[in-house]
Amino acid sequence: MANDFEVSADVAAPPDAVWRVAGDPGAVGEWFGAVSECRMDGDTRTVTMRNGATLVERIVDRDDDARTYSYEVVSGIPGLLRHRATIRVEPTGGGSRVHWRQTGESEVEGYDMESRLRGVMTSGLNGLRALVEDGPRG
Repeated sequence: MANDFEVSADVAAPPDAVWRVAGDPGAVGEWFGAVSECRMDGDTRTVTMRNGATLVERIVDRDDDARTYSYEVVSGIPGLLRHRATIRVEPTGGGSRVHWRQTGESEVEGYDMESRLRGVMTSGLNGLRALVEDGPRG
């Protein structure tokens, strides 16, 4: 059971270019295909997923110089006791690496965040890579 894990993806673009996309909490729906709608109100993000779930998240840390921000799920996942996710962009020799880390705890016995989210997060980072490298789909 893994409730603290990270996925990452390499992107063939400079870190600042990747951060312009990944670092905008209100634009997550542009690259994360599981999101059908996203609204920002101050530091609160309301995300409607394609499966119909609505998550309310709070942006809790942001550092543009370090190219990182963290958010916590406030509501929308039954049984969730705590949750924190961090998106971070770092330079690599060939461009950038994007990291997306999730940590959490549920009151549901046997809850395994990694088995639930790893695939969709990997798909999301692939969408981010495609958007940055290839541009928006027309």
